[in-house]
Amino acid sequence: MERLRIKTGNRIRELRKGQGLTQEELEERADLHNTYIGAIERGERNLSLDSIEKIAKGLNIEVKELFTFPPTTLPSQHEIIILEIIELIKKGDNKTIEIISKALKEVLEWQKEPLSN
Repeated sequence: MERLRIKTGNRIRELRKGQGLTQEELEERADLHNTYIGAIERGERNLSLDSIEKIAKGLNIEVKELFTFPPTTLPSQHEIIILEIIELIKKGDNKTIEIISKALKEVLEWQKEPLSN
């Protein structure tokens, strides 16, 4: 059951973000307690039928759409590494991002140079 709870939470997050809504906005639309959507999206809360109906109404969708899981393709190891690098870069300030950019360019240029003995 935990797997379904997590998948449903991820689906609600996907639908909410697709509409450009914050968790707070959806909670207000669905007349749910604050922090409730976050707990659902993290798979921490079990959904009641009443909550399912309220969330669907808050998103202006049919209930069945909450359980229509699109096929997923797992990212490659290469894509995972790129996403991790992007997340690390996002944490930096402008100066740090400039340094990272210069270093990356130098590494890529260095890779192009033929090895000489």
